[in-house]
Amino acid sequence: MTAARKHPVRAYGGSQHRIAKPVGRRGGVVLMPGHSAMETARTLFPSTVVHASVSPRVLIDGLNQRKIGRKVMKGKWRGFRIFTLTLEECATCPSSCKQWASCYGNNMPYARRHIGGEAFEAKLHDELAALQKRHPGGFVVRIHILGDFYSADYVQFWRDALTQFPALHVFGYTAHPPESEIGAQLLDMAVNGWDRFALRFSGAGFHSLGAETIERDEPTPHIVCPSQLNKTDCCATCALCWQSDRTIAFLRH
Repeated sequence: MTAARKHPVRAYGGSQHRIAKPVGRRGGVVLMPGHSAMETARTLFPSTVVHASVSPRVLIDGLNQRKIGRKVMKGKWRGFRIFTLTLEECATCPSSCKQWASCYGNNMPYARRHIGGEAFEAKLHDELAALQKRHPGGFVVRIHILGDFYSADYVQFWRDALTQFPALHVFGYTAHPPESEIGAQLLDMAVNGWDRFALRFSGAGFHSLGAETIERDEPTPHIVCPSQLNKTDCCATCALCWQSDRTIAFLRH
């Protein structure tokens, strides 16, 4: 019997995930104060940072992210294909981020990180246009696996994209404080457009529209990510992050 028959392909991705899910992993890489990556606001892995002109694509099939999945399997976005977008962490993030030293990106040496700017946004626009034609019934972008909104103009890019591409749906997280210029714009988009722009504010102390990082076994009033508790396989089979506006707690990676 072939491996494919032993492990049939699931609609949301399943056995197509190329990297096995780690078991019993605790913690991640935490940088010491004064580390050069922190001081220069760069990733630990600068060789993985690419300009849009040399990147084969900026939107990646969710199939390639074992925690994301390929297609939404439940809820209001059921049936939508999922794509992911990755920027350079720290370089595009507010320095006020509470996870500056313990960024999830410290554990991702193989991720392709894109440089923001006009060329990147032009390529991203073209790929969104292609997905609009390919999936007119709806598709999802998991925004910023790494990185964040790097300018007010980039926030406006997404506001315009949601208008131009009616099939586009977005979910993700930001470390921008809601009272900052960029954070205020994002909060307005989330509050007034949650059905298509489900963005959560990390570490803001919100009872809704929030995301909090907690230690393992730490008590919390919030919902803990079901995937991290092994109650579901991935985002595609969960849908909680865009289905509910309640703040979600994530176990520290």
